[in-house]
Amino acid sequence: MTVDRRRLAFIGMWVAAIAAMVVIYVTQERAPDPRARSADEAPVRDHQARAEGEITSAPPRPAEPGPPRQFRSDRRHTARSAFAGPASAALAWEVETGGHVSAQPVVGDDGTIYVGSHDHHLYAISRDGEVRWRRDLGGAIYSTAALADGRVYVGSDADHFFAIDAASGEVVWHLDTEDDADTGVAIAPDGTLVFGAGEDVFAVDREGTVRWRFRTGLKVFSTPAIDEDGTVYVGSQDDHVYAIAPDGRMRWRFHTRDDVDGSPAIGDDGTIYVGSDDHRVYALHRDGTLRWSTDVDGDVRAPLGLGEGVVYAGVFAPHPRVVALDAASGQERWSFAIAAGESGGSVSSGPLVDRDGNVYFGADDDFVYSLDPAGRLRWFFRAHGNVDGEPVITPEGLLIVGSDDHRVRALRAE
Repeated sequence: MTVDRRRLAFIGMWVAAIAAMVVIYVTQERAPDPRARSADEAPVRDHQARAEGEITSAPPRPAEPGPPRQFRSDRRHTARSAFAGPASAALAWEVETGGHVSAQPVVGDDGTIYVGSHDHHLYAISRDGEVRWRRDLGGAIYSTAALADGRVYVGSDADHFFAIDAASGEVVWHLDTEDDADTGVAIAPDGTLVFGAGEDVFAVDREGTVRWRFRTGLKVFSTPAIDEDGTVYVGSQDDHVYAIAPDGRMRWRFHTRDDVDGSPAIGDDGTIYVGSDDHRVYALHRDGTLRWSTDVDGDVRAPLGLGEGVVYAGVFAPHPRVVALDAASGQERWSFAIAAGESGGSVSSGPLVDRDGNVYFGADDDFVYSLDPAGRLRWFFRAHGNVDGEPVITPEGLLIVGSDDHRVRALRAE
């Protein structure tokens, strides 16, 4: 009898275990495969909140009023727009260039849009999509320009940095940088122009005189971000983030475990946020000590975007996506996946945050996306090439973005 009871108990345990496994399998919620689409179909997206419950962010406070005159809207690279973007996506106009367009456009007070192309030309485009002028700068233009004093300041891969009259397109002066000047340009509180070229970070006054030149260990692809006290933060392919004083001296450097190609963003409280090819997003105190770091399972080469209490990061393969991290703790709030292509997939376009907290970005699946603050898809628009550059929003609510199909597009609400 004792043996039979033990045998029955043993059998009962196995039956219960199998039943539990069946229940878990049947009730498990399965995410859709982001690759399950044909070439002409809208992408299927997996964009659910990872944290318990639905967490949203409040609308961000724009750091600077007016149109986006420099990289990521302001010198701190918050990527906060003072305007609401389109609630849907229809083509307002497009301008064809002779090469890829990977630079972020900038917008003047009169509505003129300035953007460089790999065809060596800087374009001035009216708010209605008419080319006002174009200027050959001798090499591919990856650099995002900056606008000030009626001039456009921009670098090119011809190893030069230029000041160009915004109205006529005539070159006012140029500076030999001895290497590709292909980062964006940031404007310091005192008006100094700061940018990267080769292994160096340059600080130049408005007439082209070099105030200081800071050398890192390797190539600088990161556009410098500048704090309110004039401190410059920049990444390098020597695996470091640097803090440079307004006089060009190094204050500190922070070591990551791989290239730092993405541009830092500075929060309202002075926290420095930056991504790295070591698959991490870092939050640093102003003294260079670590606040937190989060592994996002892919290279982070795009500039970050800042909402109210949230950091948005574009992530490369193996899981290409945009991820929203809590700014205080680094904890993941939600992520939105894109379809991985033949190259694995990437989000090289830094997320832009509009007045209402909505997020806009492009990806190498040839789509431009808009998400609401909770990470839900609002709309998508198909280009015909990778969308690697950052979008901007004009005061009229147009979303302007370039792509690898040689075009600059303006999207409006339908």
